[in-house]
Amino acid sequence: MIAVIHDRLAREGRITFSEFMRLALYDAREGYYFSAREKFGAGGDFYTASQVHELFGALLVDEFAAVWRALGSPPDFTIIELGAGRGELAVDALSALREKHAACFQSARYLICEISEQLQAEQRMRLAEFAARVDWVSELSEVASPVSGIVFSNEFFDALPVHLVCQRDGRLCELYVEQSSDGSLQFSEGDLSSTALDDYWRRVGTPLMEGQRAEINLEAVKWIEQIARVLSRGRVITIDYGDTAERLYTPDRMDGTLRCFHRHTLNDQPLERIGEQDITASVNFTALMEYSNDAGLKTLNFTRQTDYLIGLGLLERAADLAQQAESESPQALQYRLALKQLFLPQGIAAYFKVLVQEKRG
Repeated sequence: MIAVIHDRLAREGRITFSEFMRLALYDAREGYYFSAREKFGAGGDFYTASQVHELFGALLVDEFAAVWRALGSPPDFTIIELGAGRGELAVDALSALREKHAACFQSARYLICEISEQLQAEQRMRLAEFAARVDWVSELSEVASPVSGIVFSNEFFDALPVHLVCQRDGRLCELYVEQSSDGSLQFSEGDLSSTALDDYWRRVGTPLMEGQRAEINLEAVKWIEQIARVLSRGRVITIDYGDTAERLYTPDRMDGTLRCFHRHTLNDQPLERIGEQDITASVNFTALMEYSNDAGLKTLNFTRQTDYLIGLGLLERAADLAQQAESESPQALQYRLALKQLFLPQGIAAYFKVLVQEKRG
């Protein structure tokens, strides 16, 4: 991966951070998400909520079934998951749907949008028992006609490539990646690579301090437009860590929200361990809501993941499950600790938001 980056820099001199991040994460041969290295869970670099506890998927399914009924219980109901990781959430969701909402399950087609062939292969193995109901596409443009149903994602938008900008002398500048004299990688400042960056920040950004950095996710805007095209009626459920622009880019966050994960350790060195660590940025939900509205998606709810799950019955379901477990067994203790991650302030859900949007046919 380092050789790929250096080859690009030798030819072009410098590249935007968005292009660097795209190569580091999504290069078809050497990118982080295309490699065979373990990325998720205890042996990887980070956890997602679906890997913490299967109840996460079971609760989401209740929402899916409610949308199906609200649409008039159509015989063709499509659930699209963007970036399914190893497929745990898909397994939990389909298992719960089959057990609790049989009629909806019989109407459902589960479509996974996954660019990584390696992850697709892992998902196919994990979802073998549901093979008759699951399909895959590499991008939403492969969906032949608009569908009725759900488009949802869990930690998808945070992994899209972002441009890095900073405030300098009263205007936005862009951070580029280039080689230093000793051959290492470094940032340099320059003019914006596109007027779209300035337009984006004027609309959904917030005033920055001199020297303060921020991220601009133009890829997210493209995905929103694709989602709106593929969904004829139904809901979009976006679960990710982030917040509104005014809360993300406060004066005490001078370096923005970009972060890296390697072996469950957080760092702020994206130009190191290229292809071997995850690179993410907090989601600007102000941008998602504004651009979604342009695309015909109406915001119904924006809240903390904890509150969203509690609204779906997390506490009641947790109490029922706790009664079923043997209170003194090591498995029961591990189970309770995992469950707490979904709703305690210091748990995994504390940093996540849920955006629910609707499109009416």
